Amino acid sequence: MALLFLGAVDLTRAFYYYIALENASREAARVLIDFPYEYDDSVGCTAGNREGLPWVNVSCATGTLVISPAANTGVNPPKRLPGRRAITVFATTSFTPITPLMQQFTGGTITLRAQTTMLTWY
Repeated sequence: MALLFLGAVDLTRAFYYYIALENASREAARVLIDFPYEYDDSVGCTAGNREGLPWVNVSCATGTLVISPAANTGVNPPKRLPGRRAITVFATTSFTPITPLMQQFTGGTITLRAQTTMLTWY
């Protein structure tokens, strides 16, 4: 019974981490579609990281938060192509179960992935 309970706790934790990861990707996409001419992608990365904390730590520098297509940083201010285009934000994190049985079953870690796609309004 104890193993079943701890396994259920691990699955609940994994689901909670996934929700936090999805919220982080959604917040990054929301910032990028609302302010296309004011910010480069780093502002979206910061917003996504703040939304995911304290449960998931995502950043563009580590590759755990990926924005596609990236803003054109060759112009000042950085901007995206005008028109109704899709922006997709991918977020990933590693989840480690606390139950030894679940660790053996999953191989130690589980990679959680979330994706958000939104259309721009500019």
